[in-house]
Amino acid sequence: MSVIRNDENLLASLGYKQEFQRHFSLLEVFGQAFNTFGTVPSLISVLIYAVPYGGTSSLVWGWAVGSIFVMFVGLSIAELGSAAPTSGSLYYWTHSMASPRCRNLLAWIVGYSSTVGNIAALASTDWACAVQITAAATIGSNGSYTATNAQTFGIYLALLLCHAIIGSLGTRILARLQNVYIFLNVALCLSIIVALPITTPSEYRNNASFAFGGFTNCNTHLTSNRVRTKSCRQCPAGQMVMLLL
Repeated sequence: MSVIRNDENLLASLGYKQEFQRHFSLLEVFGQAFNTFGTVPSLISVLIYAVPYGGTSSLVWGWAVGSIFVMFVGLSIAELGSAAPTSGSLYYWTHSMASPRCRNLLAWIVGYSSTVGNIAALASTDWACAVQITAAATIGSNGSYTATNAQTFGIYLALLLCHAIIGSLGTRILARLQNVYIFLNVALCLSIIVALPITTPSEYRNNASFAFGGFTNCNTHLTSNRVRTKSCRQCPAGQMVMLLL
């Protein structure tokens, strides 16, 4: 209660009266960010681009280097959020710290960019999930089943409807759901990082030099004004294991 009271006093010092109820605990707030990030689903959704066009090195170092810069962004936002914990967040901070000459325009741009970004993020996440579901069905049938565009789009619409219903629930229910999602995400990470390497036969495993330095390029390129396709060997299944170790 003391933390809530301190936040209410901080909002009052900024000229705001708290209106929304605080039903999320510290763990559940962490779960909101952790579950939104979705480590394993996020990684899997880009394999179709990274594996043939760069290979394991692009996946490992792309994520490692990118994470460093994203961490700076996260630390900056955390500092702003702790100093001014308003519901407007991004566009409020922009309006508070920007020059008076352009603060209204910048706050408007940031606010609507954030709104469009959230809409696009939900659409892309659900589409990636639909593709992964159809891919799992194809793998489970040993390639005998391939989903059509209409079937994939139908799964995508069903996911959107499901998430719209969940998002319409009360904050108390959404807060409790974060605990379930944290468990599911941690269990999924452990199953990939621990269980998958243990159960993978040794002949399908690659060494560390391949995981951190392997490069694959299946892209087409222009040479002497003629289109030439570079042949590419199929990547061993074990590279996924070494990548996630």
